[in-house]
Amino acid sequence: MFAHRDGQNRLKLLMNDMVIEEQLCQMRCTYCLTEDFNLLMEVPDARLRLTTDRRADWHEILDAYHQQVDSPIMRLSGGEFFWLKGSTEFVAECSEKYEVVQVITNGAFLTPARLEALAALGNVQLCLSLDGHTLEMNRHRLPPKQHKLFPVIMRHLDHAAQLGIPIEVQSVITDANATGQADFAEFLLERYGQGVMLYFFPVRGETRASHAPELGDHFAPLLERYDELSTVLPPRAFVEHIDNQLRTGVRTLRCYATATMVQLFGQGDVSACPYAWLKPMGNIKQGPELIHEQFGKHQHYDMFMQNRPRFPFCKSCTGPIDVVNLYLFGGISEEEIARCAPYSGPRALERLRELKSAFTPVFEPTGEPSPH
Repeated sequence: MFAHRDGQNRLKLLMNDMVIEEQLCQMRCTYCLTEDFNLLMEVPDARLRLTTDRRADWHEILDAYHQQVDSPIMRLSGGEFFWLKGSTEFVAECSEKYEVVQVITNGAFLTPARLEALAALGNVQLCLSLDGHTLEMNRHRLPPKQHKLFPVIMRHLDHAAQLGIPIEVQSVITDANATGQADFAEFLLERYGQGVMLYFFPVRGETRASHAPELGDHFAPLLERYDELSTVLPPRAFVEHIDNQLRTGVRTLRCYATATMVQLFGQGDVSACPYAWLKPMGNIKQGPELIHEQFGKHQHYDMFMQNRPRFPFCKSCTGPIDVVNLYLFGGISEEEIARCAPYSGPRALERLRELKSAFTPVFEPTGEPSPH
C-alpha cells in the first residue's frame, strides 16, 4: 500500500475523516445518502444523544486512531455535527492536534457565538452544503416546511465569510441546479471574493433516477467563464471532470481516496471508503491494531482501487477528494491544489508530496495506469 510510516510506526495518511452520529440531522434532504446506507432511522435515544456531551467517548476513539495513524487534516461531519452538545468544544480540542480541522455542516446552527469561537481558533474551516444561491436551486435540500431555513443559512454564510473562516461550498448537482452553477459562482465571487470555493458533485445513490439532470453540457457556461470565476472555483481539471460525468453519466477517473484516509465513525467503526459506507472492516475499540492490520489488505480495497470504477456506487460517485486524485495522477499541479484551503498548509502539502512520490512509479506521466 502507498502510505509510509513515521518514527512511531503510524501510517502517514492525509486526512482523518471522522463521522459522528451520522443518523442525527434535523434536515431531510431528499437525496441524503444516509438513508441509502440504512443509517437514517428512528433513534430511540435521540434526545439523550443530542443533549449529552459525549466528547469523552469521541476522544477515546480519536486517541485509538492516533496510535495508528498520523494525518495533518481532520474532517468532521454528522448527521449535523453542530446539532450535538459539546460540538464546538470538540472542534477546539481537535484543532490542537491537526494542522486543519474542517467541519461539514448544513449551516443551520452556525450562530454568531459559535462562528466567533471557531474563527478565533485560526485553523478551523467549514464545508457548507448548499446547492445554489436561490431557494429553487435548493428545493431538493429544503422541502417546503424548511424553506424558512434558507435565509438563516445564507446569513450564517455571510457571517462566516466576514470572520475570515475558509469555506468550501458543496453543491449537489441535480435537475434543480445543474444549469445555474455559473450564476452561483458569480454570486459567490461578487459577494465574498477570496475565502470561498465552490465544489460540485452529481447526485449519488438511488435518488439519481429521480433527481439527476438529463445528460448534457450543463457546465459549458461554467467552463467558458472559468478564468473570470476561477477565484471561487477549484482547479479547472476538477470542473472538467464533473463536466464529463454530467455529459456521460459515468465516472471514468480512478479513485485512490482509500489510499489517503480511512473512514472513522464516532462509535469506533472503521470503513475503507469515506463515501461508500459498506460493512465496516471492524471496530477500533475492539481491535486496537485494526487499521494497521486491515489498511490496504481488506477485500474492500481490491473493490475500490480498480483501474476503472467497478463497484456500481463508484461509477456515479464524485467529490472534492477528486482534487487529491487529480493531483496524485498528475492532472493538477501543487500550485493548483495549494489554492484549496484544506491542502494549503505546509504539513498537508508535504504529506501530499509523500503520497505522490509513492504513486509515481505506478503511473505514467499522463496519469494513466502503467501498462507494466
